[in-house]
Amino acid sequence: MELTIQQGDLAYAVGKAFASVSAKSPMPLLSCLLLEADKGGLRVTGTDLEVTTAVTVPCAVKTPGRVAVSARHFNEVVRKIPRGDLQVHMAGEQLELKYGDGKGWSRFPVQDAADFPRMPEMKAETKVSLEGNILSRLVSRSAYAASSDATRPQLGGVLVHAADKEVLFVATDGHRLARAGRRGGFAGLGKDGVIVPGRALAAISRIGDEATGPIEMEIAGARNQAAFTAQVGEYRVQVLVRLLQGPYPNYEQVIPRNNAKELKVRRSDLLEAVDIVALHADNVTRQVRFTVRNGRLGVSSATELGAGEHELSAEYSGDDMDIGYNATYLIDMLKSIPTDQVAFRLNNALAAGLVEPVAGLPETVEVLLCLFMPLRLPDAAG
Repeated sequence: MELTIQQGDLAYAVGKAFASVSAKSPMPLLSCLLLEADKGGLRVTGTDLEVTTAVTVPCAVKTPGRVAVSARHFNEVVRKIPRGDLQVHMAGEQLELKYGDGKGWSRFPVQDAADFPRMPEMKAETKVSLEGNILSRLVSRSAYAASSDATRPQLGGVLVHAADKEVLFVATDGHRLARAGRRGGFAGLGKDGVIVPGRALAAISRIGDEATGPIEMEIAGARNQAAFTAQVGEYRVQVLVRLLQGPYPNYEQVIPRNNAKELKVRRSDLLEAVDIVALHADNVTRQVRFTVRNGRLGVSSATELGAGEHELSAEYSGDDMDIGYNATYLIDMLKSIPTDQVAFRLNNALAAGLVEPVAGLPETVEVLLCLFMPLRLPDAAG
């Protein structure tokens, strides 16, 4: 292998691919990056067998070749090398980078690239395109609600499916739910859809923020695989994902239809109140109390750590209510909603509540719904 490449191009490819490298693996090659140089440029690949990221960047290739190098060490060095041309070539049994017009060099042991896991072959049954910023937005408004419970792996991802001429991204951990959608022609996804791991969507979301064109999503359901491909300027970024196995819960059944009590409050004021009062909350339950009264909302918490209360103006004219909520869940949810006001649609202190943006989203073809299960207050009756 022998090529010339810009430090910025190599650093971008290595950094993106490194995000998919396993931190701990019994297979030494899974702690490596695969570098492949040919007439199309340099492709850098990292994988943990669940998520694979491959980035192709431009370079001048004199001699094609393939090598595997230690991912963490290579990434750290490449990030700190000065900007400018790099000469990359094999020096005996090591990969050498020359930089600064020959003033500096670094060498890296290599492993046999033939043993590196092969990129899964995609035989897509469905293809869907979304602009990068749209995909990133749908992920950010849903993925935070996914579960981290290893005993329910299907809840560790986001359900991506089609319904009523829209695409929906749904996540739940059994205590909260977030559903973000966009209207359009996405029927190919089907009502059952696919479950994409949350970790993979986080990487895809970051790429979506940078993409200079639509992101193409290809699904091979029979192989439990999906691929997300984006163009970022001259760079081609592809994330291949092993889909999670279902079935996903019928979340529509848990969305309440008769929550007639409406509480409207300024989102930024509520976020500030919860953030402050939560400092007094229990470290496990993270419980804060909502005291809902005519025209006002009190947010409070009291533990051995201390106590605090924050009162807000609000629109509410129903029965007085005291409700317990997990502060961390509230903060995650409030950060995901872009509107000035949010509306809580409530039934009683022990029933699931809905939260929606007031007057709709800035993107008129998009929708957002959040659901929260309350926590039983210590002084609650029953």
